[in-house]
Amino acid sequence: MSTVKTAGVGVIGGSGYIGAELLRYLAIHPQVDVRWVTANTKVGEEIANMLPNLRGFVQGVFVSNDEAVHRLDETAAVFVALPHNESQTVIPRLAEKAPGTVFIDLGGDFRTNDPVGYKKYYGADHAATPWLPRFVYGFTEYRRDVLRGARFIATPGCFATTINLALAPLAAVGKLRGKVFVTGITGSSGSGIKPVQTTHHPERAMNVRSYKPLQHQHLLEVEAFLRTLTREAISIQFVPQSGPFVRGIFVTAFVPGTGVDELEQIFGEAYGGNDLVSVMRGSPELRWVQGTPRAVIGVDGTSRDGVVFSVTDNLGKGGPGQAIQNMNLALGFPETEGLRLPGGFV
Repeated sequence: MSTVKTAGVGVIGGSGYIGAELLRYLAIHPQVDVRWVTANTKVGEEIANMLPNLRGFVQGVFVSNDEAVHRLDETAAVFVALPHNESQTVIPRLAEKAPGTVFIDLGGDFRTNDPVGYKKYYGADHAATPWLPRFVYGFTEYRRDVLRGARFIATPGCFATTINLALAPLAAVGKLRGKVFVTGITGSSGSGIKPVQTTHHPERAMNVRSYKPLQHQHLLEVEAFLRTLTREAISIQFVPQSGPFVRGIFVTAFVPGTGVDELEQIFGEAYGGNDLVSVMRGSPELRWVQGTPRAVIGVDGTSRDGVVFSVTDNLGKGGPGQAIQNMNLALGFPETEGLRLPGGFV
């Protein structure tokens, strides 16, 4: 692997969809060098054999987590892309051995300082509650000040990111109160690489269904984050849906009492000048962000009532893209380094 970059990084859990997409972005980042990638079920296998899209970009073999422990001194940052309930045992062990390394978690384990809520939504007692307050919630556009120089970062979930993008500007100006109604449709890659019935192509293709209505686990972090922006009592009424496509999330939030002109002003002021978030009037299209670390916000409605649309790629801005954005801030790189990538037109 190249040694001319300025910061070594490691990836724990590199063989899943999140890990694979993380490596795709890191491979073209001009200021990092991927030193090692773990995948305990693929130890010794060439990375490019498992992820042929990265052939010629990422060399080497998958290593074990035990080997990663002995090579922590090669890294300035470590990304952890493990299933929920796993990073809470892995990160403390690694962090104690590498006091100067930045750890960026892409799972749900450290997104709120709420072990009771965690058990409710994730179905398990949290095994590292003293570590919860040490993590910064990495919703970049509203957390830049605390992300600069942060050592422990919890990357928001894909639905949470997309919803936060739609609701944070409204919460910040006191436009959210009471019950807030949101719907969102997501692609099959959000379910992960392990085949299950709900991602089986004959059942997913040409089909739409709702799941976890009013009970999605990302509600925990969304409401916790929004409470940091407003004193209004709010309750997010969220109905997620599974869509017949692989990548992307399309969220619609209803904003009664706030007209489209005012929404355009609020979101223009909130995201104006952001390279990775753009604002428009009308509906964005999912294809504009698929395969990218970008988001598009659309506003529409009448002079009295409005709606906000938010689109992201769950494997881009909804995950690895935002994680790298946060790494850039933590390590002192330009925020969008390695992320200025447009979407395809078709």
